[in-house]
Amino acid sequence: MSTEWKDLRAELPEEVRDRLDAKRRERRLGKALAEVRKTMQATQQDVASRAGMTQNTVSKIENADDVLLSSVVRYMHSIGGGVELVLKTPDGKATRVDFDPDIHVTQGS
Repeated sequence: MSTEWKDLRAELPEEVRDRLDAKRRERRLGKALAEVRKTMQATQQDVASRAGMTQNTVSKIENADDVLLSSVVRYMHSIGGGVELVLKTPDGKATRVDFDPDIHVTQGS
């Protein structure tokens, strides 16, 4: 007999479900980095070699709850990309911080 995850999850206390959802949201950056890496047809070892990291460190970045911005910049530079951070205030204003002013990236579809 197979039990679906959604059925098991529904039986968990709301507090536990909330924590699981928060953990999933926290890992979005790592998943996005892994997706970009794969799109660039690079392996974790490729990123590690070019960024001066170990493959284990790259794996940890892709699966971490919290990642240093400097690690993200090194990671993206290793595959020829760049990083731009958008700081948003509650009133809707945004300030962009470009860590790679000489790299011009167009938004993909």
